Amino acid sequence: MKFTGALLVIVACGLLGNDVARGYAQRPRLLRSFQTALQFLETEINYGATPLPEAFGKVAAIAEPQLAPFFLQVREKLLAPQALSFQEAWEWGLKDLGRYTVLGPRELDLLLSLGGILGGSDRKDQVKHLLLTLQQLKEAEAREREKSGPNERMWRYLGFLLGIMLILTFY
Repeated sequence: MKFTGALLVIVACGLLGNDVARGYAQRPRLLRSFQTALQFLETEINYGATPLPEAFGKVAAIAEPQLAPFFLQVREKLLAPQALSFQEAWEWGLKDLGRYTVLGPRELDLLLSLGGILGGSDRKDQVKHLLLTLQQLKEAEAREREKSGPNERMWRYLGFLLGIMLILTFY
């Protein structure tokens, strides 16, 4: 019975460590997906001259499943009867995005500044700021890729080691 309990503790701690490690692995991939979505948005604004609510609907259709709800939510807030300004809708969406993804405050702050520009200036200015944000996201992705490898390994090992330590401490 003790052996089964000890094994369960080690497995549970190992799974917890793997879950944290998965977050580190997911962050660069999610930043890359956000870049792709913003590039599509830039194309819709620049070449299609598509209104923002419609452009956000198109972006949601091609975006990764983790990001699509963000674009749909911003679109819904813009089309609601008590429509919010674009900046308010963008901020609202980013709050939720921070809750259900692994993006950290640093990445969300980077995206927050874009909300004040889109929809509030001419097309060229919007495209310029989108390209700047894309460049900043590329740099953030490179930083996260650099950090993810060692942190992933560390958390995978720490999870199992914590389980072993708990077993040695309590048995």
